[in-house]
Amino acid sequence: VMFAALVWLSKKNQNENFQISEDINEEIEALDQRLKKLQEEIISNNNLLETYNEVITNKSKELDSYKQANTNSKQKGLYSSLINIVDFIEKFKLDSSNLDEKTKNYLIAIQDKIEITLSSIGIEKFKPQLDKNIMDVAGCTPSRNTAKTSNVNKVNHISKVLKPGYRILIKDDKFDFIKNAEVEIFELEKK
Repeated sequence: VMFAALVWLSKKNQNENFQISEDINEEIEALDQRLKKLQEEIISNNNLLETYNEVITNKSKELDSYKQANTNSKQKGLYSSLINIVDFIEKFKLDSSNLDEKTKNYLIAIQDKIEITLSSIGIEKFKPQLDKNIMDVAGCTPSRNTAKTSNVNKVNHISKVLKPGYRILIKDDKFDFIKNAEVEIFELEKK
């Protein structure tokens, strides 16, 4: 009877241990599935965060470029006004032949001060190269007046610089043109 009881207890323990082992395995598998889901969600969230971070970085760069463009626009307006004052003084001196010496000297002094100011902030006068196609030269505006030519290869090429332009060096060989140079171009002579 004892032996039978021991065998029965042993079998019962074995069945209970097997059941506990099965329950533990099921719990481990369920936990493993939850961990895999959690890992997938974390990866998905990381991808979203990376995307959001990239969008924020791009938008920040875009915003900075708008801020820079706004600042450049304001500065360009100021520079353009100063250049117009220089041009106005030059035209006034040419048109007014009856100015006394003192007034002429004041005008020249004002013009010189403005030109020195423009030069000190990096704005320079420029004249485009003659005999270049106006389509290939930045910072040029053609005049209504044209020079006649019979040479087909010279059509739309710069024949004369009527007024110099103004530009500022941005970086390397890139310029921002404050005021375009006014040029005369060749036009094909009609026969």
